[in-house]
Amino acid sequence: MGILLENIRFAPGECFRLLRWQGKSHTLESREAGGRRIGVTGVGERWHSHAEMEFTIFLRGSGMRYVGDHVGAFGAMDCVLLGSHLPHCWMEAGRTDGWVLQFHLAPEHPLRRLGGAGELQRLFAAAERGLHFHPATAQRAVVVLEQMADASCLARTGLLLELLALLHDAPRKQTTKLSQARVFAEVNAATRPRLEAVVQWVLEQFTEPLKLDEAVQRSAMSRATFCRQFVRHTGKTFIAFVTDARLACAHQWVTQTHRSITDIAFASGFSSLTRFNTAFRAKFGHAPRALRNTR
Repeated sequence: MGILLENIRFAPGECFRLLRWQGKSHTLESREAGGRRIGVTGVGERWHSHAEMEFTIFLRGSGMRYVGDHVGAFGAMDCVLLGSHLPHCWMEAGRTDGWVLQFHLAPEHPLRRLGGAGELQRLFAAAERGLHFHPATAQRAVVVLEQMADASCLARTGLLLELLALLHDAPRKQTTKLSQARVFAEVNAATRPRLEAVVQWVLEQFTEPLKLDEAVQRSAMSRATFCRQFVRHTGKTFIAFVTDARLACAHQWVTQTHRSITDIAFASGFSSLTRFNTAFRAKFGHAPRALRNTR
């Protein structure tokens, strides 16, 4: 998909905004200094990006996570730090509940000149590909976010640094980079809406037969241009993107439901059981039935 560029605005005097949602992540409350709450409409279920970094925690619920070229399932206490301009999307399966912190610390920002702040560069560099944290880190982070929600402006700034220090100090063996490649959503104004329409179509319709020719037609680009632009802005080919979306959905059904493997194969969009089993084994290292038997 091309990328929807989200325009994020901060309250006067702040370099971040804290959002809380219960139900669906596109209906949020901005939690501002002193406990003030303002309704905000989000775009979390659309493939999008923004210049600001983002820290997201899903307290409850499940669904599919798309970050750069990564596609995977998420559940309760899913905790991710996203770098600037990294395209992402959360496709929620029912009601969810969580926090979002979006912030921007430009190199010239005064906070970047504080003692020890230079150590955050390693954290920010890792976040360029999306950084996933262990639930234990998420639990500690939630405490900081809850304090930030009702704190004064000055205290919130201190809590922002506390949160970043918490993420920086998280054990490396409990953090995972999500995207295999560095994918940046820097697209021109002419191609962005057309690519966005194609990717959103894939995310909403991947269980149906999807053809490259139709994607090219929807994009109103030449076949060569579309294929080049799609790889540039999702990190993978159109076919690979569709296949990974199907496999991530199938993985969730295999591990979290009792649906038959055959039913899952066709319901997730594969045209044959053989193709499904082959692709699933190549992606996850186990056949679907073998993975289910390990639960």
